[in-house]
Amino acid sequence: MTENLVVELAERLADPASLAARVAAAETPELARTRSLWHAQSLADGHAGVGLLFAALAHGEPGYAKVAHAHLSAAVTGARRPLREGLYAGLPAVAFAARTAVTRPGEYGGLLSQLDAQTALLARKLVEEDAPRVAAGTAGASMAGYDVVAGLSGLGRLLLAAGPEHRGTTELVLAHLVALTRPVTAPDGGRVPGWWTGDPILYSEPAGIPGGHFNVGLAHGIPGPLALLSLAHRAGVRVPGQEQAIRTIAEWLLARRSPDGAGWPNVVPMAAESTAAAGGRPELAEARTGWCYGTPGVARALQLAALALKEPEWNREAIGAVAAACRPGGVPAFGDPTLCHGLAGFATIVSLMAREPGGAELTVHVAELTERLTSAADPAHPFLWAAVEPGPGGSGVVHRPGFLDGAAGAALALHFTTTPDAPRGELPWEAALLLC
Repeated sequence: MTENLVVELAERLADPASLAARVAAAETPELARTRSLWHAQSLADGHAGVGLLFAALAHGEPGYAKVAHAHLSAAVTGARRPLREGLYAGLPAVAFAARTAVTRPGEYGGLLSQLDAQTALLARKLVEEDAPRVAAGTAGASMAGYDVVAGLSGLGRLLLAAGPEHRGTTELVLAHLVALTRPVTAPDGGRVPGWWTGDPILYSEPAGIPGGHFNVGLAHGIPGPLALLSLAHRAGVRVPGQEQAIRTIAEWLLARRSPDGAGWPNVVPMAAESTAAAGGRPELAEARTGWCYGTPGVARALQLAALALKEPEWNREAIGAVAAACRPGGVPAFGDPTLCHGLAGFATIVSLMAREPGGAELTVHVAELTERLTSAADPAHPFLWAAVEPGPGGSGVVHRPGFLDGAAGAALALHFTTTPDAPRGELPWEAALLLC
C-alpha cells in the first residue's frame, strides 16, 4: 500500500510540462496559492524539488532517472534565476537536485561543474558581506546569511558534497560559522552569543521581537550551523576552532530546553537569554514539533554533534527529547503531512535517529508514523497529500506538489521509512534538510 502511493504520486508528477501547466492554470482555489509560490528553480515548490523524488527513486528503479532528468531540464530551460538564491532557490537548488540524481561516476559532470562554481561564488559573497561585522565583533547576524534555507549552512552542505575542488570555499564557510559562535557586543552594550539577530522571525511580522532574539529552529537558527559543522567534522573537513564551536552551540542548546525538559522553543528572546546566561532556566515552552522549528530538528542537529565529537550524553539527551516528543500512547497530532513542519519531517527525523547508536527506543514509533503518513494521503487530492496552511479564516488546504511543503516530500519520507535498505546516492535527499 505505502509504495503504491509513492508510485501513484510519481505517475501524477512525471510530466514536467503538464505539472507546470496545471499549477499555472490553478483551476481550484487550493492551487491558487501554489501558483504564486511556484518557481522552476525551487527545491520547495518547483521542478528542482519535484526532481528530488525521482532522483531518489532512480537509485532503486533506473527508469525514474529519465524523469528526474526531465525535471532538471525544465528547471534550467528558459527559467529566470530568482532574485535571492540559496540552497532552496536558484542554481544551488538545481545543483542539489542534480547531485542527488547521480547514479554513476561522471553523470551530470558538466552541469555540476558549472552549478558548483556558482554555488561557491554565492557562498564567498555571503561571507564577504558579513566579514566586516564579524571582525568588529558587532552583533546583528542575518538569519538569511547563515541559515539552511538561504544562507551558508545550506550552501556549505552542498559544497561539502561537491568534494575537493571546492574544499577552499567549504573551509571558508566553516570558518565563518565558527566565528559566528564567538561573543559579540549587543546593542545594549552587553556580550551575547554571536548569532544574536534583530531579524523578525517571519517577514510577515517586520516588527520582530523587542531586543532581538536567538533563533533555535533548524531551518533558520543556530542548529543549522551546528549540523553543518558536525557533518563536516565527521567527513574530515575541519578548520581551527571548529570543535569548540560545536561544543559552544551544543551546550547552549542543552541549557535552553524547556524547564520540563520536553523540548526547545522557536526562539530565545534577549530577556530569557539573560536569565540563562546567569545560570537560570528560562520559562521557554516548545512552540512547534517539526523540522523547521521545534524539538525534532534541534535534536537531530544535537545528535550529529554528539556523533562528531563522540559525546554519548548529548546523544542520549537528543534521543530522549525526541522520545518525549513522541509521547506515551502516540505521536503528536499533525495537521499538515509535509516535511517542513509536518508529519513527514517528524517521521524522517525519528527514522534517521532510530538508526543511530542508542536510537533503538525510537524504532517503535516509526511504524505508527508511517501508518499516519499513509492515512494522510487522499486519492481525491491532485497530489495525494495536501498541505495545510494558516489563513485569514483558519487553516486551509493547499495542493502543493513540491518538496518542502508538498507531496513530493511526503512521498520521499514514506519511501524512506518503509524501505530502509533501498539504494541511496552519495548525496541523499535528507541532506537538503541538513539531517545528514
